[in-house]
Amino acid sequence: MDMTLTAAILIALLGLPHGALDPLIAYRIGLIKNLISTLLFLISYVLIVLLVVGVWLATPVPALICFLLISALHFGRDWKKRLQLGGLAYGFIVLGLPSLFHPESVSQIFEFLLFGGNSLIPLYTLQIIGVLGIGLILAEFHQLSIIQIGEIILLALMAWIFEPLLYFVIYFCGLHSPRHLFAEFLRLKSSEYSLALSVVLVTTITTLAIAVIVGSIVEPYYDSLNILMFQTIFIGLAGLTLPHMCLLEWVDFCESNRSKK
Repeated sequence: MDMTLTAAILIALLGLPHGALDPLIAYRIGLIKNLISTLLFLISYVLIVLLVVGVWLATPVPALICFLLISALHFGRDWKKRLQLGGLAYGFIVLGLPSLFHPESVSQIFEFLLFGGNSLIPLYTLQIIGVLGIGLILAEFHQLSIIQIGEIILLALMAWIFEPLLYFVIYFCGLHSPRHLFAEFLRLKSSEYSLALSVVLVTTITTLAIAVIVGSIVEPYYDSLNILMFQTIFIGLAGLTLPHMCLLEWVDFCESNRSKK
């Protein structure tokens, strides 16, 4: 099976579900209270996704660079409580390492996402992010446990051995998504598990259905199905990441305020 198709399937089955819990998270913090607030939340979420996709189509290079920076901040949340600067060093390393080991492959992926445009500026940006991440993690190296050091070494080895797409799939589906799902399910009561699973299934299936419909509409204009899948995966993730990240930051803000009271 083609690697791009495999990546799309794995991200759909193992990656998307962690963001599919967002309606439940919104309910937990009071953003969703009734039918009207549910509709307002979902409409706002979709509008942000459409805005991101629209900006990407209009200005691909700035949009890609912004997506890289936002993704680094978002992935850094995995180690937010372990490192300074909200775990930024970890996010920079996760995102930047492939560009240091496989610059040609990353550049080719970026060309797909830029609709054939010049990928040098985003590539250099990502390489700078990677170098900064290494520097920042070394500065805080003494704070890391053996397990955390092992994770950094494992990420570096994967970034060196695997192609960037496979590396991303392993990290996103094997580390990032399970961590988020596990943390959120720990907050649930046992009586809420079935509701959470239902929300995940409905949200994930709806998202995939929309992606398939859009893909089938634009597919006749593409010579390569691989390029279409690359664009669908990463531009789609860009659109979903911004509202997902905004929600999580709002959760942190609300919980921080509660703890101060």
